[in-house]
Amino acid sequence: MERLEIILIDIKKIKLDTLIFDDLKINSSQAVRSHFYNHTTNEDVEFKQVDSLQNLMTPSGTGNMFLQELKLGAIIKDVMMVISFNSVYGDIVFNFPEEELFSGDKKTLRNKVKRIIESLIEMQNKYGISKVRIGIEPASDDDTCLFELEETVQNNTLEELVDKLLYQP
Repeated sequence: MERLEIILIDIKKIKLDTLIFDDLKINSSQAVRSHFYNHTTNEDVEFKQVDSLQNLMTPSGTGNMFLQELKLGAIIKDVMMVISFNSVYGDIVFNFPEEELFSGDKKTLRNKVKRIIESLIEMQNKYGISKVRIGIEPASDDDTCLFELEETVQNNTLEELVDKLLYQP
């Protein structure tokens, strides 16, 4: 079984809390397990102890959470989320089982993938995210990246992106 990845690249740290808590609505009950390091107290912490990821990632930091599910335009289950930031920018990686997008009725899957891509485009525009890469783990490699989202995606292009993801070689 392969895993798929979605990578949000170069998110401004000042927008991190709004993205995680307000838009993605991630809360401690979704995090099955998590690990972050608090540079101020020099202690390992769990997501349920975090009030602000922006503050926790200052001056830089990395953490991860395993989520029961994530609503990203549609529900994706069993998501490993890795957050990594330098002093200004960072990346967020969503890693999940391929069956989340490849198992089930074709029409239902097509709608699910379309909603996910639309949600990613909306996030990219709202937060000024420079790139969104989608592919087979590791999507950071050009060989396994199926596509990168561009800033403007028209409806016919959206359908082509859905096809690229669903009918990958």
